[in-house]
Amino acid sequence: MSGLLLLALTVGVLTAADGTVATAVYANVGHGYRREKGKDGAFKPEYYALSNGGRIYGTTRDLTVDRVTYPEVAEIAVRLLAQENYHYAQSKDQATLLLVLQWGNTIGFDRTTYGLSVDAAASAYAELVAAMGPQGPGRGFAGSQTTNPDGSPLNVGAGDPGADDGFETAMLRLLMDNRVRDQLNERNAKVLGYMDDLADANDIRRWAGGGDRYTDLIGDVEESRYYIVVSAYDFPELLKHDNKKLLWQTRVSVRTPGNRFDDSFAAMLKGAARYFGQDSGRLIRGEESKGVVELGDLKFLGEAKEPGKKPAEEKK
Repeated sequence: MSGLLLLALTVGVLTAADGTVATAVYANVGHGYRREKGKDGAFKPEYYALSNGGRIYGTTRDLTVDRVTYPEVAEIAVRLLAQENYHYAQSKDQATLLLVLQWGNTIGFDRTTYGLSVDAAASAYAELVAAMGPQGPGRGFAGSQTTNPDGSPLNVGAGDPGADDGFETAMLRLLMDNRVRDQLNERNAKVLGYMDDLADANDIRRWAGGGDRYTDLIGDVEESRYYIVVSAYDFPELLKHDNKKLLWQTRVSVRTPGNRFDDSFAAMLKGAARYFGQDSGRLIRGEESKGVVELGDLKFLGEAKEPGKKPAEEKK
């Protein structure tokens, strides 16, 4: 985890622009975290330190991700957090939260290579049937003679002995590809916040006319998506006990095809902001207007050294 960012900034401008981007947001809270409200019904202010968490393990980045700097992401995040009454702490003693920003894009499933494996298995099966017959070695095809006059079996359909080996090899390869596919899907689903909704949709409704929700969700997970994750940790717990206690986390993503991260990240954060510190209960799909980002003046005060031993990177 990179050092904590210390900065001073003036208010920037985020104006509406033509075009929208379809976002998917998932937010959850933990360890009994709950926001308190004042007499006016608004959330009481909370103060945080900010850190760059880098990319999540198992994800990647493209040129449009590389064009966006940490200060740019942080500047927009700080303003949107302030709208939810989360404020940048002026000292480590004031901070009760450590917010970690992570972004990048997931690795999409390679359907082309998988399709080749499926085709190879289908071809191997066709060769096996041609060599052995649809009912197995020596059984022949429907209506054909399968025995000699003395009752001994004809050597019908003995075929190429290598056909069975070829089919077995093709099926083993397809099995391995399916295992890789499942592992990649699971990793992406965790990064994007799709796990709960996939589990909920994976029931009898898939086969009983209950809609295409599961198929739609898997389609999202299997294509590359840009993501931003905002994670909030108990800062005093980290300072005193070097313990990363996760209090809340908000994940937002958009599909990579047809979008650019440098053109979409402001809208992504805007879509996620209303769920900062909240539990969305499910995956929230919606659209956000893209924005033209005009940064205010940023004055960097350097990076604060993290106290004590640097905590190990959280495994996602």
